[in-house]
Amino acid sequence: MAGPSLKQWIKELGLKRIDDPGINRPVYRKPFDGRIALSAELEEQISISLREARDRRKLSRSKLAPLLGLSEQVYGRYENKVSRLTVGRLIHFCEVLDATPEEIIAPAAPHLWGRTEAKAALLLGCIEKLRTFDEETLRDVFCLLGRIGETCDHGDGDGAPAVNPSCRAAVDIPSDDGKP
Repeated sequence: MAGPSLKQWIKELGLKRIDDPGINRPVYRKPFDGRIALSAELEEQISISLREARDRRKLSRSKLAPLLGLSEQVYGRYENKVSRLTVGRLIHFCEVLDATPEEIIAPAAPHLWGRTEAKAALLLGCIEKLRTFDEETLRDVFCLLGRIGETCDHGDGDGAPAVNPSCRAAVDIPSDDGKP
């Protein structure tokens, strides 16, 4: 499989080589506002995010831990950055806390949502707002965004917006005959 060379990939993504003591070998990371967070800093922020998410929901560790299949002591290791989360465990935390991945991850890695703090904050705000919309409103927003990108048609005259097949396929919206 052809593709960019390693040097091209590093340059295109703006990655910088760093020596991260938590990883014990050089790695490449993306700077954000001229700074690169080390793995220990990321783990600390994830721990803080977990605790804050639990506190916002007014759940004690003793109530939350059993929902995760953990003892209170083992759960405490995640909040005290002793244990690292796996992706599967992070998903489980989000399910049980009714938290979004952004709520847990974005404080540690805002650069995943934008190259600047302003863009990251704006995109995260948009995502938060979109989560409040019902399915019909989301379809309308998606089609509007498609129109901005010239991929969606306008309404069909009956007051309901028509969904161009390319818009429908992009989000697996069923057609009028029930087929995607």
